[in-house]
Amino acid sequence: MNERVTLTVPALQAYVLVIRTALGGLALVNDLDLNTLDDLRQAADEACDCLMHQGAPARSLRLEAWSEGGKLRVALQAELDGKGGESSPEELELSKVVLETLIPEVSLRARADGLVERVELAVPKALA
Repeated sequence: MNERVTLTVPALQAYVLVIRTALGGLALVNDLDLNTLDDLRQAADEACDCLMHQGAPARSLRLEAWSEGGKLRVALQAELDGKGGESSPEELELSKVVLETLIPEVSLRARADGLVERVELAVPKALA
């Protein structure tokens, strides 16, 4: 898959299922094994939870996925509504540590006020 796939859904818990379903299709197209898919889905759940439950409400969640360097890269981004309360660097680091227990490559992007707006995950594709 050389194309970039993008899906935007409302930032409601019910729509996290749509993201999980899309990840299943992406896993099939990108030759991910079942264990990697399961880890990716769990990490997506954690990332969505992080993005939706911060000091500022999220209006929407955007899933982006692309293939690069033998890996499937997935980004989850929230459209945050206004300015929220500040988030501590410790909270940001804890979120990253939790995601790293599931996915080998994780990065978080925070706004100036410390709220997480983007989570990027990368998983290796199965060897042919």
